Amino acid sequence: MRIRTIVAGTAALAILAGCSTGGGTTGTPTTATQPTSTSSSGGAPKVQNPLDLKAFEADPCSAVKPAQIEAYGMPGVAGKVNTTAPGPACSWLGASTAAKAAPALVILPAGTNLDSVYGNKDNGTYAVFEPQPAVQGYPAVLTLAVDQRSSGSCELTVGASDDRAILFTFQSVKGSSRFADPCGSVTEFANLAITTIKAGAK
Repeated sequence: MRIRTIVAGTAALAILAGCSTGGGTTGTPTTATQPTSTSSSGGAPKVQNPLDLKAFEADPCSAVKPAQIEAYGMPGVAGKVNTTAPGPACSWLGASTAAKAAPALVILPAGTNLDSVYGNKDNGTYAVFEPQPAVQGYPAVLTLAVDQRSSGSCELTVGASDDRAILFTFQSVKGSSRFADPCGSVTEFANLAITTIKAGAK
């Protein structure tokens, strides 16, 4: 079975189609509580310390460093820019590694923020909509337009600021050590990227 290239992620496509332009074990997040204050319309938690995404929009693959990818179980795998995604995006295709996995990230375009995501939670956009513990203080939610967790796939949207969000996707195949916990794996991957983004581009 071959891991397919992630185009944009079903959640990103659902968000972009359904919103206006206004507005575990492995991979446990480092912050255990979700912010409780909410933003104006969709009800998403506010982001207390916005991330600067400019450098990573120009080079999305720099959001996760080679040493981080190696520690993730995909040594030697370089990120590849995905030009078909709805925003700056990078995929790490590790089918040939022991991880047999393909994590990816998409910096969603302006206007597609966490509030947009929350605004779609009750209208049938998502098969799974589950707020998660914040990732290093950044609010996170599982946003699955199609529930493929039993097939080794999961998606997590993280609020980088009140205006911007990052979609993290994860795919694996049977035989992967991460197959049984794709949502833990995507959260772990998001944690790696947030660590790098917080540190700033180097």
